[in-house]
Amino acid sequence: MRVHVTAVIRGSVMFQFILRRLGTLIVTMLVLSMVIFLLSEVIPIDPATKILGRESTPEARAALTESMGLNLPLPTRYFNWISRFVQGDFGQSYIMSVPIEPLVMRRLANSLMLAVIALCILVPVSLILGVLAGLFVSRWPDRIISLGSLLTVSLPDFVLGMILIVIFSWGLKWLPADSSLRGEQINLALQWKKLVLPAATAALVLIGYVARVTRVSVIEVMDSPYVRTAILKGLRYRTVVVRHVLRNALIAPIAIITTQMNWLIGGLIVIEQLFNYPGLGSLFATASHNNDLPLIEAASMVAIVLIVLSQLVADVLYAALNPRVRLS
Repeated sequence: MRVHVTAVIRGSVMFQFILRRLGTLIVTMLVLSMVIFLLSEVIPIDPATKILGRESTPEARAALTESMGLNLPLPTRYFNWISRFVQGDFGQSYIMSVPIEPLVMRRLANSLMLAVIALCILVPVSLILGVLAGLFVSRWPDRIISLGSLLTVSLPDFVLGMILIVIFSWGLKWLPADSSLRGEQINLALQWKKLVLPAATAALVLIGYVARVTRVSVIEVMDSPYVRTAILKGLRYRTVVVRHVLRNALIAPIAIITTQMNWLIGGLIVIEQLFNYPGLGSLFATASHNNDLPLIEAASMVAIVLIVLSQLVADVLYAALNPRVRLS
């Protein structure tokens, strides 16, 4: 009975924590949506001129402006825009004259696939290297891992990508350097090789940083009183590491990995451009280059939603691993 009551209390505290964080993140998302909309209004671009061209008549531009609702007050336009976005209507591209929602969803699916493969590389490699470096501090495994981590942290992502291209594409000829996809949709069974190099580049950008954070966490936990007490009591070293060290040492790196999800999905602009990969980041870069305001707004809002969701997952995981967060 006591165990049941304790479980109910813990579940209630966690539920309240999730509700508080969700409310805060929703308010943050609304504020950011206002900022994006206001910035798009400040940019000196006339949508009617962008669509019809400079040779169009003033009457035609005025009629198009009225039909698009751009002559309405600013608060009304924002409410209409955010309402359509919530319903899945992202508008129409100025340049391509096609609905934005299918285009963004295809690119988002490509970015999600790339992020999943990058995480499959990042999570085990960075955590294993960080734990080994922390357990063998100031010894040769720690020195080698720390040097490699410093190199990956110091090198820009396009340099890491070029190194992988030179080694695995030009030298060994194992993987293609061009990751463009026919029809911009992934057939993983046939095109998996095209995803390896961009995913490995994205993972390498974060592996060094996560490994260094994991190393510091392991060292701090190994020096804690309860770990020293467990060792002095005669517990096996492996048992101490698995049961006592890893649970507490992995809190910080797991939180960092979770918060980097938004970058892995929407922030790989340089990597996607380098490998010619049709992801959400490259779509945002193309829209910015063409001053395609509806596409910029849609891509930005999708990125904001991803940031909010990844932050919520990070908070929940952190709270699950560290109960003191739920009570604070």
